[in-house]
Amino acid sequence: MTDLIIHKNEKYIEEDLAYYFSDQRDVNNQIRPNQNIYSLTPDSQHFDLDFNDGKIGNLFFPFAPYSIDRIYIGISFPLFSNNWGTAFLRHLMTRVKPEGSVILPVYPEMQAGEKNFWSRSFLENNFLSRSRWKGISNIWAENDGVMSLRIGRKFPVETKSILAFFFEEAGNKVLRLSISSNSAPTQTIDQILFNLGQRYWKAANEYAITERVIYDYFGMKRPVSLCEIDNHNGLIALESLLSNYINVSKAVSLITKDPEKSFNEPEELTNRYHSETNTRFVPVTSTAEDALNVAPSYDIVCIFNIESSQIIPNRINELIALALDKLSPGGIVIVYEEQGLSSEITQVLDAYERVTYYSSYVASKLNANEAISHYCSSIEEELVTENSGRQKAFRVIQR
Repeated sequence: MTDLIIHKNEKYIEEDLAYYFSDQRDVNNQIRPNQNIYSLTPDSQHFDLDFNDGKIGNLFFPFAPYSIDRIYIGISFPLFSNNWGTAFLRHLMTRVKPEGSVILPVYPEMQAGEKNFWSRSFLENNFLSRSRWKGISNIWAENDGVMSLRIGRKFPVETKSILAFFFEEAGNKVLRLSISSNSAPTQTIDQILFNLGQRYWKAANEYAITERVIYDYFGMKRPVSLCEIDNHNGLIALESLLSNYINVSKAVSLITKDPEKSFNEPEELTNRYHSETNTRFVPVTSTAEDALNVAPSYDIVCIFNIESSQIIPNRINELIALALDKLSPGGIVIVYEEQGLSSEITQVLDAYERVTYYSSYVASKLNANEAISHYCSSIEEELVTENSGRQKAFRVIQR
């Protein structure tokens, strides 16, 4: 039996495994993993997978369809209840055998809503496959805090997401690049897959928090405009246009040129989802200032990772000031730096009064002296640290 388990990264493996091996979670021995369960993480660079090699494989390895018995989602893995998360779970269902299952932690309804994680009702809304209690359901309740997805009466319909495109085309893209006589890639296939997977993975996590912020400030139905300035090449803007949970009517994105990135995702994604993105997505290949000046004003401006990626060296203060000036009344600027904001930028942002903070671990607002619960005790401790320092939190400045 081949069992896989997905972790946020290597340091959480022990706690993720303990959750599923616990007698509390597996009273009737329904979901206990095989002792030889194989671990996967998004940041592993091991692609030459052998399930007996004792190593940690990469999550984005192109597994053969219908080849795995069970796939477990570790409690550390940040799987949000949105289009990306739905597309991810649906993809995993195509990797397990017809009698196999995808097993994941679920939260009580209120806690799930606070974090934008999965609960039983969220799963049923997206994956329920039987009608009037007839037929086999895709959703199985296992034990306290655990449910599973199985192939039921009918397979779940495809969810529109940049991730669906990634799983469709990543392997084809790498293959075309490797055999093309007109290209001489400077990276190995492993490196190309790793970098591509990392780009989609990081964009997915930053998007999930962004989506929650937009939902909290503008709701599900109000049409809003968005400008994305970061190192994701339009992935966040495009995912926002596909979302079922917010209503982004127009999205502008700065597209950076990198010779190592041989994939023209913005163009291909807009072709893949033409009806959703046509005339609504505007790529800008010049400067961040030009991107901000495409529209008279914006409801949301996202400024992510501009220090670490050196998109706008030495002009970050000016960029933030311009972004705030371009906001419509009640609009917001969301600022985030994966490595943590520098003291210089923090000092600039601290001058603004209408600032709220959101966690980078879960899609929740950070409030002073209020703890955020999490099934993973290590992450729960990290949430306390994040709330006290907030250097790596998302900052939301409202006009």
